[in-house]
Amino acid sequence: MRIKTISTPNFVMTKMTSADGDKYFRLSNNANVMKYVTGHALDRQESDSMLKSLLAEYGHDTYLGRYLIERRHSQELIGIAKLDRMEGEVEIGYRIMEEHWGKGIATEIAKGLIDFAAKNLKAEHVIAYVNVNNAASIRVLEKAGMMNVARIEDIDEVKFKFSCSPRSVSVAMKALYIILAIVVGLLTVGFMGLR
Repeated sequence: MRIKTISTPNFVMTKMTSADGDKYFRLSNNANVMKYVTGHALDRQESDSMLKSLLAEYGHDTYLGRYLIERRHSQELIGIAKLDRMEGEVEIGYRIMEEHWGKGIATEIAKGLIDFAAKNLKAEHVIAYVNVNNAASIRVLEKAGMMNVARIEDIDEVKFKFSCSPRSVSVAMKALYIILAIVVGLLTVGFMGLR
């Protein structure tokens, strides 16, 4: 199976490989980006070790794993994204380079991951976890259509679990279209009967 890229209007997400160490280090060497991940910027050895461990989770023949986020036309590095499966739910995640914060990029990425998970992984529930103090990411997940469904207190972190059901939304929309078509049809028949 050849792994496709994940596309949004402005960005392309490509499955990461061991050759992406330099790009991963550019992201993980920033203390602000890593604040809710490790709590500190990583040196090169720590970054390479983390990347190796992330890549070991899934092979190349699966959609699950880590993706580089790059601008569609310039290939400029934007960040990384993830797709993971947890107890029947698909988890999404992202880390955006600091210079790209506040531009709506994370929202576009989150929506793209939700859509991809629904269409390609047949996910009935898409989830994301976010530190309770990470107000920016909380706003992103809300804008992407996810709802805060739980507060989880781990040993080293308190986080919210966000969730959405993209497939049930599309089923509801189809049902709405069918109902509208029936109503329009009945109105048309009614008007024709008045002539």
